[in-house]
Amino acid sequence: MGETTGALRDPIYDPLDPGVIAGPHPFYKRLREHRRVYWHATLGAWALTGYGECRQVLNDTAHFGSDFRRVGEDVPDAQLSVQSLDPPEHGAIRHLLVSALHEQSPAVMVDRVAEIATAQVTALGERGRPVDLVKEFARPVALRTMCDFLGVEAPDGPWFEELSNAVVRSMDAGLDPSRAEPGNRARGELSRIVGDWLRDAGDDGFLGAARRASLGEPNVSAALLANSLRAVLHAGYESVGRLLGNALARLVAHPGLLPGPQDLSHRDALVDELIRLDAPVQADARVCTRDCVVGGEQIHRGDVVVLFLAAANRDPAVFPQPDEVDLNRRKGVHLAFGRGAHACLGASLATLQLRAVLAALAASGLGLTATEAPVYEPTATLRGLRSLTVAVGGPHRSVLLTP
Repeated sequence: MGETTGALRDPIYDPLDPGVIAGPHPFYKRLREHRRVYWHATLGAWALTGYGECRQVLNDTAHFGSDFRRVGEDVPDAQLSVQSLDPPEHGAIRHLLVSALHEQSPAVMVDRVAEIATAQVTALGERGRPVDLVKEFARPVALRTMCDFLGVEAPDGPWFEELSNAVVRSMDAGLDPSRAEPGNRARGELSRIVGDWLRDAGDDGFLGAARRASLGEPNVSAALLANSLRAVLHAGYESVGRLLGNALARLVAHPGLLPGPQDLSHRDALVDELIRLDAPVQADARVCTRDCVVGGEQIHRGDVVVLFLAAANRDPAVFPQPDEVDLNRRKGVHLAFGRGAHACLGASLATLQLRAVLAALAASGLGLTATEAPVYEPTATLRGLRSLTVAVGGPHRSVLLTP
């Protein structure tokens, strides 16, 4: 998010307030109803909460960029990746990654993701004690899937979790500058680890395919490739792990949402709605590179705009009764995976994992009853649970509980 202005607090939306962390959507609604394009003093940026305004900026790399060097700002080398470069420089690394992605067998990934989800659901029923669905389910599913996809052994130990969390916290460095440097150090260390994996990668998996593809892209440096693959690893772990945790929290609170094992159309519609409602990425920042108008407001070169994608995904102008799960909505309209040049490369894999988890839970018939209130991580840009503790009931047990 944008740069903060000391202790100044906005009267409508204070991103790191515990109440906002626990439930940000009423505050997004207040922002949108007050002004869809709003100068937010704490962020030092324009806050965009409308669907149309966010989509305009996402699709316009001529006037808005992810690369802040375009307006003369210094960007640490560790932050230069496929996520932060803009066209045309962005084209070579994205083409490389897309080429590697196309080498992966969709059928193999479908089977492997289903296997991982089923194994984790089965383990839930064998615990015989309360289970933290974040630490013991959502994050292991995301990590095992991502590492299988990359073609590496899953890292073992708290050090990886600490590095990953430091990167997430640094996304809020504009609000808390003390988070910036630990995040950059963590990015550097993760890029070093990915560089080692890339060097030792076999022919199978995404890393091996990326290494082969890099031979045909001389404009992509080894450092940029390692940083971009680190971004793929981190997004595939943190974003998907948090998506699964957020979605599970909704299913625990509303167990009737889970479709039966054979109800595939219901499941696909539910997956899309869960992504719209509960995707972890709350906001994404762009810098204005040329003066333009958004939502009736004049945005000047050098101004930062913060796109509140989570707010845009509940814009009633596009999504009637936006806070409700509606299985009849047209799928794929939401902005949870972005749009344009920086649309999420891992959208299909994230969707596949959520679908597989729903299928495994439906097939198991297990009941999940909250034993403690959900606890959220104190992060604003990437929202997710720290813990979601439940009791696991036997097959076909009826569960009716609002935590």
